[in-house]
Amino acid sequence: MIAVWGPTVPLVATQVVQQHGPRAYGLINSALGAGTVVGGLLALRLRPRRMLRAGAIALFAFAGFPATVGAGLGVPAMAAGAAVAGVGMSFWGVMWATSVQTQVPPDVLNRIHAYDVAGSLAMMPVGQALAGPAATALGTDQVLLAAGATSLVVPATLLLIPAVRGLIRADAVTAGPSVPSTAPIRERACPQES
Repeated sequence: MIAVWGPTVPLVATQVVQQHGPRAYGLINSALGAGTVVGGLLALRLRPRRMLRAGAIALFAFAGFPATVGAGLGVPAMAAGAAVAGVGMSFWGVMWATSVQTQVPPDVLNRIHAYDVAGSLAMMPVGQALAGPAATALGTDQVLLAAGATSLVVPATLLLIPAVRGLIRADAVTAGPSVPSTAPIRERACPQES
C-alpha cells in the first residue's frame, strides 16, 4: 500500500491531467473501474482451489497501471493498463477477503479483519503523503515505474510463501475432490443432527 497504491493515486492524477487533460484522466479512471467490475465478476465465476495463489497471480496485473503512466505511454495504453490492473486488483481482493473469512476462526475473525483493514487504510495516506516528496526528489515517472516494479515484487513474494501458495479453499477441503452440487439449497440433503 505504502509503495504502490499510495503514490499511484496522486501521481497518476497529476501526470495524466498535466500531459493529457482531465478528460483523459476520467477515461483512465473509468477503465480502472470497468476492470474492477470484470475482476469481481471473474471472482464470482471462478472458484480456484488455491485462492491466495490465484489472487497473487492476478495481482501481477496491477503493475500495468503505474507503469504505463510512468513510461509515458499514450492514453489508450494507460487506459488498457488501468483496466487490466483493475481486473487483477479486484480478483485479488475477493480471493483475499474470502480466504480471511473462511480460514480465520470465527472467534477472532472480527479482530483480524479490523487489523487488516486498519493497516491497509493507515498506510494509504502515508504513501500519498510521501508521493510528492519522492516525485520531487526522483521524478514522477521514476516513482510510478518503481511502484510498477513493486507491484511485481509483492505478488512474487507472496507466492514464495508456502502457506500462501498452498492454502486450499475451505469448502474444497470439506467437500473433497467431488464436484459441488448444482441443486438448489432447499433440495440438497442436510446432515442429520446428533
